[in-house]
Amino acid sequence: MITTPEVDAYLASLAPERSLLLRRLEREAAQEEIPIIQLPSVQMIRLWLLAHRPTSILEVGTAIGYSTIWLADAAPQASIVTIEMDASRAERAQANIAEAGMAGRVSVIQADATAGLPGDQTFDCLFIDAAKGQYRTFLDLYLPRIVTGGLIICDNILFRGLVADPSQAGKRLRPMVEKLRDFNDYLRNHPQLETTFIPVGDGIAVSVKKQEPGSDA
Repeated sequence: MITTPEVDAYLASLAPERSLLLRRLEREAAQEEIPIIQLPSVQMIRLWLLAHRPTSILEVGTAIGYSTIWLADAAPQASIVTIEMDASRAERAQANIAEAGMAGRVSVIQADATAGLPGDQTFDCLFIDAAKGQYRTFLDLYLPRIVTGGLIICDNILFRGLVADPSQAGKRLRPMVEKLRDFNDYLRNHPQLETTFIPVGDGIAVSVKKQEPGSDA
């Protein structure tokens, strides 16, 4: 956790009213310890999507569909492809997305995201919120599918604040935290990306894909 519990509670009190479905998913995630994006983070992502108006979004890490529903609501003009490795969660996500009335423009793919996607579809927004130790793999794999000017959004890039000092992470979490720290450096120095890091929720990195040198795209 980056902010204090008091600050988090205050920020949650300022959030707009959510649908009964989203509130139910928040309760289920808390009860079952299913990781979902934090409310302040998803509110900020919603603003970016409202401003950017993407027409095609790729989400890596669906879980039970909570963030997918937020994405679809913020970008009603967009089609969404979302990838989830866990079969039971993918099935639940499909049901929740259908309950939200968004099944017609959201495709849930139950697969290992490190295996890539078939076809050559491109996207103007990529949202990564899956296995933290695989973030660089996901970025390298899917960045070629993002159009010039497209958004790349990565959640949990500060991971409870531990990325600032991996020595505080403990033996179990430290390797993953160090990978996230390396990933942040990779984003910062990536020649195709302009990136900013924002200490909201569990930390968000937002990148814009720049035009490649010599390209007219």
